[in-house]
Amino acid sequence: MDLPVITLTILTQTFDEFFRQAKIASTFLPYIQIDVMDGKFVPTVSFPERDEINSLDVNLKYELHLMVADPIAEMRTWQDVDNVFRVLFHFESTPDPLRPISFARKEGWEVGMVINPDTPLADAEPYFDKIDVLQFMTVYPGQQGAPFVPKVLDKIRAFTKLEKRPFCAVDGAVNPETIAQLRDVGVEIFNVGSYFTKAEDMRQACEELRQMMNEE
Repeated sequence: MDLPVITLTILTQTFDEFFRQAKIASTFLPYIQIDVMDGKFVPTVSFPERDEINSLDVNLKYELHLMVADPIAEMRTWQDVDNVFRVLFHFESTPDPLRPISFARKEGWEVGMVINPDTPLADAEPYFDKIDVLQFMTVYPGQQGAPFVPKVLDKIRAFTKLEKRPFCAVDGAVNPETIAQLRDVGVEIFNVGSYFTKAEDMRQACEELRQMMNEE
């Protein structure tokens, strides 16, 4: 994987809106992250369609961000969706993270773990050698446009200094005001939500973020 990566994360309750955003993203991004919400782990519920995704005329791979109370049950609903390549689940959603890790591996998916702003890095550390990505929530999850949580920066910095670790991803309030801070603490994968979806030109907004990320 060529680093750093900037991609779109889609958080929507309707399939039509998912399709609209995915179609735009397919013109300039290799993959997108789909936020999957069950109304239990977070209060929001995402669109329910699964099989219909295969019929969409978009050339994209999909990473799933499971904000759900039962990640394995949710993974089962995506088994027949083409182009899913990676699944991320929340550490806080399961008493035994090894179970969703094992399930994802058996499906042939890459696997990542997500930790909320208040979750200590030490809680996730025993699983670093078993996952491909550790994603830090830089907002409290479940709603696009939530405010940035600055205290997460210290946790990210400590993680990226480790010699052996999975890739470092962030999700939440990635925008021109935060991109340099996140870059400077070692973030490698930037999942961008409302800054892209509210832009008049999503592709141009992405290019502007890339330029800001590369500025000294």
